[in-house]
Amino acid sequence: MLRSILAVILSYIAMTILIIAVFSAMWFGLGPDRLLVPGTWDGGLLLTIAAPGITLLAGLFGGWMCAKIATGKRGPVMVLAAVVLVLGLVMAVVTLQKPAPTGPRDPGMTMQQIMEKGREPAWVAIGNPIIGAAAVLIGGLFLRGKKVAAHEPSSDTRRS
Repeated sequence: MLRSILAVILSYIAMTILIIAVFSAMWFGLGPDRLLVPGTWDGGLLLTIAAPGITLLAGLFGGWMCAKIATGKRGPVMVLAAVVLVLGLVMAVVTLQKPAPTGPRDPGMTMQQIMEKGREPAWVAIGNPIIGAAAVLIGGLFLRGKKVAAHEPSSDTRRS
């Protein structure tokens, strides 16, 4: 039981760290004026493609990690997917209650300033938890499926 709880907690923390690290690397590597459409608060093409992709990869990794720690049990993976979905949707509600920024975005704003004033689009706020939860299930249940398959006898050993 403790191992299952630790699997969920550690996997969620690892997913969070992975997402923050990748977005921070993109932010500092490319800068806000390459990730956002210059002068606006809209995400550029790279950010629009990267956001769901990063969520997908983090979810796959988190699900795999959870199943690995929980030694292939299905329950902890499902709990992690539920946590990702519920916490993500709560964050989406909070995000969508924030007023959308008006007016042009000043060039050279810091990440903190943009985070305080900006708001992600509704489709990202709602889509990310759904993509993340689905990816956790795929990542975790894929590993479980391989583990079960490894214990099945092969056709060569089933002689009667």
